[in-house]
Amino acid sequence: MNASTGSISLLSALKNHPYLNLSDGVGDSLTFGENRSISVQQEQKVLPLVGGLPELMDNNPLVCAQHAWVPSSAGTLALIALGPIIEAGLVIEDPAIILNFDASEEEILQALTTVHWNEGVTLQCENHDLGSVLGIYALVKINTPDSLDEIDEIYAERYSKSFFVREFTESEWSANLVQRQPFAAYRLEITEGHPHSILSIHVIGDIEGKLGAAQMIHMMNIMSGFEESIGISEN
Repeated sequence: MNASTGSISLLSALKNHPYLNLSDGVGDSLTFGENRSISVQQEQKVLPLVGGLPELMDNNPLVCAQHAWVPSSAGTLALIALGPIIEAGLVIEDPAIILNFDASEEEILQALTTVHWNEGVTLQCENHDLGSVLGIYALVKINTPDSLDEIDEIYAERYSKSFFVREFTESEWSANLVQRQPFAAYRLEITEGHPHSILSIHVIGDIEGKLGAAQMIHMMNIMSGFEESIGISEN
């Protein structure tokens, strides 16, 4: 299958894919097959109808789509952190989000519309250099479930079988977990209260991995009917 992109990092990552004939393209989008394409979310630009975080999407619309989009780095982190708990209907007020890099509230809200969040967020950006690793810390006020185990189950239902979003509870939490890796890592903490609790979610990912080229290739694999992890290697 033919594929082209103007992104140097994406072109380099695509060289691991066994089913592609690569060529240089224009811009950061990925064009493949019969004029199909994937673009990266950008503010103030009209996005294709189909797009979002692959782990939170139904594959059927992707397989049928001519054009699709993946979230920006900030949008990806926000969707990993908040998507499952929003979908579960437990969030009762605007989440508070802290990023270790600059991003806009608009791009995060644009990404969150894919999980039907049409409210707001409280955003704070604090520049902490972790090399190629970016992170989010989200605080969410939720209705306390009958059992706190339900929170882990909500996230496990979405991510336990995914290739590129993984929970880390035992390892030391550091940028090294995801540096130069195609997957993002998350960790949950909950402060129990009644009738409301506070859920804290940490997520980190690499801009060359889940927050970049790896996610584009993952989306292309789904759209093309390939195995989801084909051509995406861990370091």
